[in-house]
Amino acid sequence: MKKSLKVLVPIDFSAHSLNTLRFAASLKDFFDPALVLLHVVPTGEVETFASLGGEPGSGLTQRIEASAAELEREAGAFRKEHPEIPVEIRVVSGVPFKEICRFADEENVRLVVIGTHGRTGLSHLLIGSTAERVVQHTSCPVLSVKPRVL
Repeated sequence: MKKSLKVLVPIDFSAHSLNTLRFAASLKDFFDPALVLLHVVPTGEVETFASLGGEPGSGLTQRIEASAAELEREAGAFRKEHPEIPVEIRVVSGVPFKEICRFADEENVRLVVIGTHGRTGLSHLLIGSTAERVVQHTSCPVLSVKPRVL
């Protein structure tokens, strides 16, 4: 009998994060995984929308609703491909690495499977790495998945 495992898969809708979801499905060979797909609407993007003339608060609601719809589409496609793996979705707003760590702690996640974008040098220094920060700050194990080199 396989051990159950609650797995958090942060999704930013990049091709790599969606491939990371496919990788997380491979855990079914070893565990009985239940996946939680989490998208974090970065608060900086919402503030930019408001500064461009959007109503305060409306940008956040619109982004969360749009992200939830897109995440549900991805989850639906995944469910068709892997009906044996339970999947739920969540959308929150804030600083991505902080929200991922907070969610993992509050929801008793046993493993985070997160994609890395593979940035190095100046772009890594300026943009930072959400995956790296999650590894440093979360209280559960993290499996980081690098993009394939073509």
